[in-house]
This record gives sequence, structure tokens and C-alpha cells, in this order.
Amino acid sequence: MVQPKGTIMRTSLAACAIAIFGALVTFSPASAQAAEESIVVVLRSFPAPGREDEMQSRYLKQIEFFRKAEPRSVFHLHRGTKEPITFLWYEIYESQAALDNHLRVVNPAFQKEVGPPPEGLTLRRAESETYREIAR
Repeated sequence: MVQPKGTIMRTSLAACAIAIFGALVTFSPASAQAAEESIVVVLRSFPAPGREDEMQSRYLKQIEFFRKAEPRSVFHLHRGTKEPITFLWYEIYESQAALDNHLRVVNPAFQKEVGPPPEGLTLRRAESETYREIAR
């Protein structure tokens, strides 16, 4: 039986609409955003008095190592301008998985290559905060 020309067109359009709706439900902007949201880590460290340059030297090696091992992540290192000197790391990871890899694989690889921080290098434990991107 031959179907009228308009019937085939409406059936094709309906099939396309169903496919597009299915794709939108499966890949909604919310799920895409969750998969793509970046993670920012801000870490503040406190060198022992007189050991600021030693800490800076170690951190410069560390940042070079990280940038080679994780070219898709961003690492910024800042040194305070007031006494007592503090250091501020600002790190951006493309996802939680990238941060997890940094913590489980890359950071331990640096420690293995360079060794642990020297005893007494820090005045106290570093402070860190983790942030999830909510708008761009």
C-alpha cells in the first residue's frame, strides 16, 4: 500500500523528535556540567622562619614536575609579600578524576623522585580548600 507523502514526512519528524528528546534526557546540560566542572584547590603553606627560600626552591621543582605530568591542569604559585612569609598554591583540575589522579599518582611520584620535605621546613601544617566551579 502506498502511503500519502505527508505521512512519511510526519513519521520521520516524529522519529527525529523522539531521538533528540532521548539525547537531551541522556545528556542533559546538568549532567554535562557535572562531568565538566573544574575543581580548584587553594593551599596556603607556612615555612619555618629562615627557610622560606628553601621551601620556594622545592616548590619550584614541584610545580615544574606537576606541569609536565599534568599538562591539562593549571598550577600557580605565589609568595606572600608580608612577614611572616606564606606561600599560596592555586591549582585548577578539569575534573574530580584529574584531582584524584594528582593526589594518588602524581604527587606521590614527585615525593618518590625528590624525597619527602626536609624535617622542620614548615612551621605548621598547610591549610587547603577545595572549590567546585558553579559559573563561568
